[in-house]
This record gives sequence, C-alpha cells and structure tokens, in this order.
Amino acid sequence: MRFILTALIFVMLAGSFQSCVSKKKFDELQAAKDATDQALAETQAQVKGLEDDNAALAAEMASEKERLNGELADLRTDMNTQIGQLNEKLSMTEAELKAVQDEINGMFAGYSDAGLTMEEREGRLYLVTEQPVNFRNSSSRLNKDQRDAIDAMAEKMKANPAIKVLVEGHTDDRKFAADAGTDNWDLSYARAKAVATRLIKGGVDPSQITIAGHGDTMPTGDNETTEGRSENRRTVVAPNPDLGGVLKAAGGNN
Repeated sequence: MRFILTALIFVMLAGSFQSCVSKKKFDELQAAKDATDQALAETQAQVKGLEDDNAALAAEMASEKERLNGELADLRTDMNTQIGQLNEKLSMTEAELKAVQDEINGMFAGYSDAGLTMEEREGRLYLVTEQPVNFRNSSSRLNKDQRDAIDAMAEKMKANPAIKVLVEGHTDDRKFAADAGTDNWDLSYARAKAVATRLIKGGVDPSQITIAGHGDTMPTGDNETTEGRSENRRTVVAPNPDLGGVLKAAGGNN
C-alpha cells in the first residue's frame, strides 16, 4: 500500500514538473513571436514610408520635368522669333544685292572710263598718278614731274565732273618745327592742299575734291630707315564716290 501511494505521488510530481517546463517554453516562444511580429510591423511601416517618399519624389520630379520642358519650349519659341526678326532685318533680297553691286560698279566705272588707274593697297583703292607724289623733309612743295602728273589727272577729272577724289597727306614720324605752332598734322594737310590746289589750277571743280591730313598715323614705310621715311612723306589720291545711293539701297529694309 505504501509503495502504491509513493508511486502515485511520484507520478503526480512528474506531471506537475512537466507542466511547468512546457508553460515556460511556451511563454518564451510567445515572447519571441511577439518580438518578431513587432519587428516585422516596424519594418513594414518603414517600407511603407520609403514607398510613400519614393512616390512623392517621383511625382515631384515629373512635375519639375514638365515645368522645365515648358520653359525650354518657350525659350526655343522666343529664340526662333528673335532669329527670324534678325534675319528679316539683315537679309537682302537678290534684287537688292544686285542693285547695290550695280551702284558700286557704276560709281567706280567712271574712274576707269576716264583713264584713271586704280590700285588696291592694303584693302583700299587709290588712283595712281604717273609720278609718285613724295616730298622732301619738312616740305609741301611739288616738283616739276609731280606737277605734270597732277596736271594730267586734272585733264581727266575736269572732263568727267562726276568723278570725286579724296586727297590724303602723310608725313614721317620726325617732328616738324619749321614754324612755331605747326606739327606733322599741319604738314600733312599742307601736302594734301598742295595737290588739291594744283588740280583746281588745272581746271578741276573744287566740289570734286576733298582733302585730309593724317600726320604720321598711317606709315607705309619703316620710319627707322631713310628709305622708309621717304615713302611716308607722301600724298595719295583715292576715289571718293557719292555713297548715298548705296546707303539707301542697303537700308531698304529698315
């Protein structure tokens, strides 16, 4: 009887111990599950937040792209409009260009028809006299050969009243002090005036002549050498046509 009672008590204690162990394990597993569920929920919330941020950023980028495309389209439209207006102002029709070309050819044809020789020097046209018009140092006096060459030009000019010339005087860079208050500007003007006066004496109408003095500002020779300075002490004659017709034709679109 005592043995049976002892065995029964042992069985009851064993069952009770097993029940305690199972509940503790369950609680641990339940706690682990709860922690996992909470971590999963937090992760899902973070993912949802990132998805929302991404969607908002994508919408903002799409809006900005649309705005920039609109501004670019407006800019292109404005540029095309401005280019069109500029081309309209600068462009000449073929007929207008031909009119200008014919006008220029007509202006300079008179010089060739009158037997005057034109020569291009450094992008400018000059009328070449039979004798170069160079001067002695500090002088504006013409020698006999130069007077004869200018007289020959005068004969051609007075027979062609439409011809107009620009007489330009030049000097070397040496100081000119023959008279108080004079300088190379005065000397260059005096040289141009000497040629103009000779042309007028030969019968050329003064309205056909314009004179200018450039001083030593436009040398053709080296002022460091005797030969170069001699080249710079000169007077040259250039065609001086009336540009009114050309300017009027060129400004036809204004």
